[in-house]
Amino acid sequence: MWENLEVEVDICERCKLGKKYGNIRIVGQGNQEAEIFFLLDEINRKEAEKRLLLEDENGKLLKKFFEYSNLNIDRCYFTTLTKCYKTDNIIEEKDIEMCRNFLDTQIALVNPKYIISVGEKPTKALIKDQKVDMKKMFGEEYSYFGTPVIPIYDIDYFLNKTTDKEKWKIANIFAKI
Repeated sequence: MWENLEVEVDICERCKLGKKYGNIRIVGQGNQEAEIFFLLDEINRKEAEKRLLLEDENGKLLKKFFEYSNLNIDRCYFTTLTKCYKTDNIIEEKDIEMCRNFLDTQIALVNPKYIISVGEKPTKALIKDQKVDMKKMFGEEYSYFGTPVIPIYDIDYFLNKTTDKEKWKIANIFAKI
């Protein structure tokens, strides 16, 4: 099934991102039988260059935070809302909707115990029945077709602008799961 998904993503032309010849695509990475599924916003330039997620400075800091929280990265799977790199890093709602089937397939294949939605856009994509207010939703538990979803701030905000209390809360969330 994973091979089929990768081929589908590789040949996808549902939106302008997929139709762009030579566009870099990343389906996801990590343990395909993970307990914890991280849904990130988009692929950034550094990740596109290396064709791996979490390869920029924020990703490296997040990995260190995992170590600090005793969250084994081998228990995790990482993906983004869209599978193609967009040079201006502004992913539109229509691009997200065009990739929705890929995301739902990934969640079904991984069948995680938890989904961590990293930032406002991933949280909105999974929790549609209410207004997204990250300050209120941060660290709370919601459901996506029966799978617990825990929203956290996007990586840049989390690593550079949150308080120690908020970082401690995320460390506790990671330690519990």
